Amino acid sequence: MGEKKNRPRIPESVKRELWIKAGGRCEFRGCNKYLYKDGVTKQPRNLANIAHIISWTETGPRGNENSERLAADISNLMLTCSEHNNLIDDPQYVELYPVELLQQYKREHEERIYRVTGMGQEYGVRIIKMISKIQNQVPIISDKAVSEAIIPYYPLESDIVIDLTNVEDITSAKKQIERLIDLHIISDQKQESYCIFIMSKIPYACYLGYMLGNKVKSEPYQFFRDTQDWKWKNGEFGHFQVIKPEKENQRAEVNLLVEISGNIDHALIPDNLTYSIKADNPGFMFIQSKEQIVEFQIKFRELLNEIREIHGEQVIIQLIIAAPNPISFEIGKCIMKNIDPTIFLYDKVDEDIKYQKVMCLHSRIRMQG
Repeated sequence: MGEKKNRPRIPESVKRELWIKAGGRCEFRGCNKYLYKDGVTKQPRNLANIAHIISWTETGPRGNENSERLAADISNLMLTCSEHNNLIDDPQYVELYPVELLQQYKREHEERIYRVTGMGQEYGVRIIKMISKIQNQVPIISDKAVSEAIIPYYPLESDIVIDLTNVEDITSAKKQIERLIDLHIISDQKQESYCIFIMSKIPYACYLGYMLGNKVKSEPYQFFRDTQDWKWKNGEFGHFQVIKPEKENQRAEVNLLVEISGNIDHALIPDNLTYSIKADNPGFMFIQSKEQIVEFQIKFRELLNEIREIHGEQVIIQLIIAAPNPISFEIGKCIMKNIDPTIFLYDKVDEDIKYQKVMCLHSRIRMQG
């Protein structure tokens, strides 16, 4: 029998270069686990394995005549977690991970790390997550999905999390939103940019937008049920139409409907003159792109101005929304606090009841004489 060989020593300089190129994360596609912190205790700990793409022995996984020469070559080494190091070398699965595929994993990961770490500070954004119970379910917004959605930007260290899952009434929700915005944003002097991820009830999303307003640089994102991610799509998608009443004589109160994710039954809303911004094909999948958000902003702002001009500054707008969270957020954000009339927000919890007034979204600021 031949003498058993010891695994060749990998120089410290090669290990250090591999750690840097991998960003301290597992290079197996889809893992990206951070390898210098215990997942439970959060204590610093080296959890990395250095895996060979081509085994350091000819008889090992993917080994060949070049095995010995490549044993300490950085082009043949991957930084991995123990789970994926074992997986790619497991005799049951080794054929699923040929040399070319693992080289592709390594190349994709290291190129991404190089690109992200090469970004300047101007690419850093703060993340705001807001969740509430939806049909008695608690939604989850994962950090991984957020990071993928905002590329080429990257999230700064700490997120602002507005957790309304244990809030039962709108008054309490408003106070919590106000407190967190005041704590993290209004008092912040850095003028940071914010990416908004919301999975909550419509009134909460609307009020968050209202509290941030248009002086804070913010961009909402949409959760896509079909792909289970938050990545905006590219392409030409549906548009919005503005529907106005035939007779626009001055009224004390008017309805303003936003019909994006579905149609609103007019039998369930207040009996007033009604304006509407409507998707040309309402549905949950209608909003797909950033461009649609911008188009909505413009049309909603124009319609608010027109309602004020026709009905006067003292008109009361009854706002009824059937729209996804980014649109609800933008509705609140578009309201101009020093100009717009009073706006009451309506909502409907039970399908068998009419829309009910749930909060005053904006109270008109009276002009000084």
